[in-house]
Amino acid sequence: MNADTTSLDKRNSVKNNYNLIAEQYGQDFGTYIEDLDVYKEFEKYLIKNAEILDLGAGVGRTYSYFNKKGYKYIGLDFSSKMKECAYKLHGEFPYIIDDMVNLKKYFANNSVDAVFAVYSLFHIPKTDFKKLLSDIHDILKNNGIFLFSYQKGQGEEMADEPYLNEAGKNVLYMNYQANDEIKDLLSQFSYKFLYTKEKVETSDLAINSNNITTAFVLVKKDK
Repeated sequence: MNADTTSLDKRNSVKNNYNLIAEQYGQDFGTYIEDLDVYKEFEKYLIKNAEILDLGAGVGRTYSYFNKKGYKYIGLDFSSKMKECAYKLHGEFPYIIDDMVNLKKYFANNSVDAVFAVYSLFHIPKTDFKKLLSDIHDILKNNGIFLFSYQKGQGEEMADEPYLNEAGKNVLYMNYQANDEIKDLLSQFSYKFLYTKEKVETSDLAINSNNITTAFVLVKKDK
């Protein structure tokens, strides 16, 4: 990766990528719930009528799952094309178009019951990652829960986008984290660990398929 690549450049690579693949992504994943066991673990700790903020809402598959169960849902994603596809698939629902690093423009401290950020935070540059974790902690209510995933490894890179074939070589920013790195970051906030899981990616459509482990972490804000 070019040393002159800025945080904004990295985040824009992600936005541009998902705008390009939104239609196909919606066809493949618009209603398909991957990692259902992780969703169910998250749901165990939700209060009745909980408000869930989904960071990286994409084409709305998380909305389709939690809306049917009676939870209040707000999506946030910076891809306008993903939002268009989500509305085509599921109808209109609360969906903010913006970069998740700006989430405190929309949510006050201690205002959200749960934050869901699966397959999204690994696109956040390392320079922005700790600040985002701090913002999420701030907006969560006491005893609020936070589920996120990361890809295990070291450093950062511009990875290949499988949907774009040859045109997608080295176009998608990825941030990798070691388990100890994540634990150290989370230890700086008042979180209690509730659940962890790891899986090796095997789908041909997964970024870094067969070459990476995705880790899931569920925590609760203790105070």
